[in-house]
Amino acid sequence: MSELTETIERVVREVLAGLGHTVAAGPARVAGAERSDAPGSNDSGASLRSAPGTQAEAPSDSLVIDRRVVTLADLPERLAAVRRVIVPLGTVVTPSVEDELRRRQIKLVVGEPSAVEGTKSRVILMVAAAAYDPASLAAALERDGVPAEPRRMDCLIRATDELAGELASEATAGLLLTAYPAAAVCLANRHAGVRAILGTRADTVAGDAESVGANLLVVDPTALGFFALKQMASRFLRGGPRPCPEVFRKRLGGTQR
Repeated sequence: MSELTETIERVVREVLAGLGHTVAAGPARVAGAERSDAPGSNDSGASLRSAPGTQAEAPSDSLVIDRRVVTLADLPERLAAVRRVIVPLGTVVTPSVEDELRRRQIKLVVGEPSAVEGTKSRVILMVAAAAYDPASLAAALERDGVPAEPRRMDCLIRATDELAGELASEATAGLLLTAYPAAAVCLANRHAGVRAILGTRADTVAGDAESVGANLLVVDPTALGFFALKQMASRFLRGGPRPCPEVFRKRLGGTQR
């Protein structure tokens, strides 16, 4: 680990600890510290285990890290047989971990693997009234197993109209990136069957989406860094489009007028 990477990891841990998040349980490990050679072992206190299920059912190429914050120190030394790392919903994964997994061509899965593997939804990634290139985000989502169709429009009204038509299908979810998120949420929610929410935090977006069965996430990409934007989009899309809760179905459900 380079000196810069080590510093970033340390700062991330200190900031999250100050916010009340539990970080490394047990002795802290610094760059160059000796690690166990046993596959899946880790002396930082992280819980490393096979994917949920019985030993016979657990995929041998999956590694679950059950921790609120995952840094490079939480990865075992030997990852040759690992093809995906699974972390619980709400986990903070540092950029250096994502870079290392990407370098090793290991997929990062957020949430239960069964929910991710069963996702066959269509995703529309719309950029409207914003100077933002969606190509990088689309590529990052595809690496996570969630392909998205990038589109661009200058007019926010036309963009929300087009998204409403696509979201009439219950198998479609949408991301709308715009410099005018409040207006976009209002415009989108004028369409029957569209349940748009405003994305501000990666650690709350899944719960917010679940509460109303959201099928559209609206985000201002200029207010977030790429890592935060990617995490928020990925967590919103995991598991595919959510059904409208029964208690709100009369008001929020239904199809497009």
